[in-house]
Amino acid sequence: MPSIEKPPVKPVKGELTTTQAPRFLPLETIPVRLEGPGVSSKSPVFGVMSNMSASGACVITNRSLSQDADVRLTIAGGRAKHMHVAARVVWCAEGLDPVKEILGYLTGLTFTIDSEKNVRELLSSGIFQPVP
Repeated sequence: MPSIEKPPVKPVKGELTTTQAPRFLPLETIPVRLEGPGVSSKSPVFGVMSNMSASGACVITNRSLSQDADVRLTIAGGRAKHMHVAARVVWCAEGLDPVKEILGYLTGLTFTIDSEKNVRELLSSGIFQPVP
């Protein structure tokens, strides 16, 4: 099976980092909502957290988002404390895995420096486990 290559990450002023940090998997379903230009209340973008690091996240969303779009990621549900994290869309690809019943868009986000405190708090909340 061919691997899907992600487009190269472009450095953007204000982002935490452009290198891949250690990933963490959620121990429970973490619902998310994305808001920003091009996203209306009539056509919301929502989904679930797939994995996260100190510098970004991959979320499975119901709609495609444009690369380089600035978004506000709202995280809430389960044991996750309700919080907002500023991010930018780095890549977005349609994802279909009939075996795992995943249908949607895999959306790669990079967090801004302004979100560093909220990201650290979320990763240390006990609802994530490191990827071996």
